[in-house]
Amino acid sequence: MRINSRLHLIPFALILALASCAQNDGGNLVRTIEEFDEAVTSLQAGDKVTLANGTWTDVELKFKADGLPDNPIQLRAEEPGKVIITGQSNLSISGSHIVVSGLVFKDGFTPTSEVISFRTSKEELANNSRVTNSVIDNFSNPERHDSDTWVAIYGKNNQFDHNSLTGKGNRGVTLAVKMTTEASRENSHVIEHNYFGPRQTLGSNGGETLRIGTSHYSREYSNTIVRNNYFDRTSGELEIISSKSCGNKISNNVFFESQGTLTMRHGHYTLVENNYFLGNRVPNTGGIRIINENQTVRNNYLSGLTGHRFRAALVIMNGVPNGPINRYDPVIDSLMNNNIVVDSDHIQLCAGSDAERSAPPSGSSMHNNIFMSKTNLNPFTVYDDVSGISFE
Repeated sequence: MRINSRLHLIPFALILALASCAQNDGGNLVRTIEEFDEAVTSLQAGDKVTLANGTWTDVELKFKADGLPDNPIQLRAEEPGKVIITGQSNLSISGSHIVVSGLVFKDGFTPTSEVISFRTSKEELANNSRVTNSVIDNFSNPERHDSDTWVAIYGKNNQFDHNSLTGKGNRGVTLAVKMTTEASRENSHVIEHNYFGPRQTLGSNGGETLRIGTSHYSREYSNTIVRNNYFDRTSGELEIISSKSCGNKISNNVFFESQGTLTMRHGHYTLVENNYFLGNRVPNTGGIRIINENQTVRNNYLSGLTGHRFRAALVIMNGVPNGPINRYDPVIDSLMNNNIVVDSDHIQLCAGSDAERSAPPSGSSMHNNIFMSKTNLNPFTVYDDVSGISFE
């Protein structure tokens, strides 16, 4: 079954429709970076700073404010989609109850390591804040192997929704949840209703579309929710989503012709459910890769995936017994149940088995899954002892 390729245009069309709605009340309308810097010095709950329509070139927007839950402080475009931020520019926010909306970054790149940052310094973070209805489009450093992050979420209880991130061409994660200090752990961020547009293969690590944590903090809980997003040919590297922390929930997302996998690389207690992986027989398209303890993969639909080994439709890895924090923890007490895999070429069990990754899965199950294929009637490859996986 081939999914209509026009389907991938729908999320972006919705974003454009949102961008066509003009703001009704002007708030504090600013036309220059000097006016902006002056406006942000004395903000109070309920204030609105509005960037005038037009092109803003070589600006570093620093927005520090503290609103209230029912009366946030807003930074917004005069008309969504008509404030174009170009050149060497970026935006950083800190404080609480801030809403940023309607901005477009294109034709440039950040002069720092982040385009949109939920902090203004290492100590000043954003909490209970939101970035919505905004676009980063091909805003890439021309030096392909110079690394930056398009969106870096720090703090706690932040939301990134109804945005479009497309065309990242240089090294670095498109969107990263940062957990470098205690103030950014157990963060409960929500990343939802976003369009992640095409990303070409980088050819090395550092091309993830979404990363939650790092190996150094992978025993910590992030509790980030990733739901209802559209990943359109996000093929920067093997790991489309790299979950590197505990307690994350990844649900109701669509992965369209993406040449990589949703990878539970580090951390435990990840829930992956109700996602759609639509490969349409494009080479190297993958599904879900399972590593670590107490992972749950259920009710996902995977179709037309051709990837092999670590890019297969379903991959259950072997692990390193008593290994360091940055290696592969064994799969223990994990569930892969009630998934549907259609017309996909490879299911890999105990993948990566070698002298180091010598610990096969244990205490785990694959129950009530459906596998159907016209292209490979025997998709399972077993690399080690699978007695630690129960099959029903």
